[in-house]
Amino acid sequence: MKKKRFHLIILFSFAILAGLLYIRYGAFFKPAPKELQKAEIVKDFPFSEENALKEWEEKIFKGKVVYRIEKGQSLSYVRATSDKTASALYYRLKLDAKKKNPVISWKWNVNKFPEKKIKESLETENEDDFAARVYVIFPAMFFTNSKVLEYIWSETLPEGMIGTSPYSKNIKLIVIRSGPNKEKKWFQEDRDIAADYMKAFGKACEYDIGAVAFMTNTEHTGTSADAMYDEIKLGYKEVK
Repeated sequence: MKKKRFHLIILFSFAILAGLLYIRYGAFFKPAPKELQKAEIVKDFPFSEENALKEWEEKIFKGKVVYRIEKGQSLSYVRATSDKTASALYYRLKLDAKKKNPVISWKWNVNKFPEKKIKESLETENEDDFAARVYVIFPAMFFTNSKVLEYIWSETLPEGMIGTSPYSKNIKLIVIRSGPNKEKKWFQEDRDIAADYMKAFGKACEYDIGAVAFMTNTEHTGTSADAMYDEIKLGYKEVK
């Protein structure tokens, strides 16, 4: 089972033709500084058009999560509704992570978290459901060497917690937002990918970025979750 999950994640990357990784803590680190918003933007996903998701590919793990474009009074965003399901949207791209300083930013909002019967954990396969996840994927020539950074919004785990996925030592999970969103607020995240990689893996990026993904899942708890994603941007940090 673990081997199968590890293989499925590589499907997110463009460099691997046949490898499969199943995407699926603790140390702590500080959030990235706000100046990361000042960056050379390489790819921007405003999700402002009705067909904005057509350029994204979907990987279904168990049933399809409903991903759709919704528009509010001043916002247009992706709404993800999961009902005992797990599927991810991913986009293939190429970012230099070995010679440059890649960054990622996005906005998200959680309306409903999966209902868990056991204490929430990043280190167990049991009830491995989260309302919102964003992935940065580093494909390698040999898929078993590929690396993944997974940013999580947890309902109970503390912000800054980082650890290794129970499915693979090459997948590092980082809690960057924590707690129920009672006021239904949007939050902006700005991450220095190279810095996060160094803290998570203990060394500089070994491979370039090959894909970005996001997912809301509830297949393990058999419950439901509702989250929103907006303005995903990738680029390079300005170096003074």
